[in-house]
This record gives sequence, structure tokens and C-alpha cells, in this order.
Amino acid sequence: MKVLIVYAHPEPKSFNGALFCHAIRALEQAGHTVMTSDLYAIGFDPVSDRRNFTTASDPDFLKLQLEELAATEQDSFAPQLEQEMQKLEAADLLIFQFPLWWFGLPAILK
Repeated sequence: MKVLIVYAHPEPKSFNGALFCHAIRALEQAGHTVMTSDLYAIGFDPVSDRRNFTTASDPDFLKLQLEELAATEQDSFAPQLEQEMQKLEAADLLIFQFPLWWFGLPAILK
């Protein structure tokens, strides 16, 4: 099975970091292929704007749904987003590893 673990914690030495590393080892030992997305380590930018696209279907007015549709048809998502979407498409199992902060998940994961 191909497993994608999306990890969202800024401190690798944290309890969440330990769980992330343990999950990778345990899944690999069980024979699974493990892909990871360490959002803080890769500097993932959760802000959705024109930077998500390499082209603009309407350069004068940003309507994200239309730009996302155009980017899907033209393969024009920003490289970092495209890479993460390919991981999601390849995964048979998706695991999110994150702390609960103020009764919710970190903003980078939202």
C-alpha cells in the first residue's frame, strides 16, 4: 500500500515528531511505501492566491474556482502544489499527524 503522511508541526523533536517518525518506520517495516509531506520543513504556504498558478485565465479578477479549473485543464498549478497533489493522487492511505492547538489544527494544515 502507498501511504502519505501529512505532518504539521514546527518542532521535529516534539511528541508529534516522534509519532511521525514512528509511523514511517512501522509502516515501512510492514512493507508499505511511505510518502511524506512535512509542511513546516518544506515551507508550505497555505495562502491561496495567484501564486498557486503558473498562468492566469483572467489576469484582471481572481476567482479561485475558475483559476483552479483552468489550471487543471492546462496543467498550470505551481510546482509545489502539483507535487503535493501528485502525492495525494498516488496514495492509498492518507494520515494527518498534527497537534491540537486551541481546539483545532495548525493553520498550515487548514
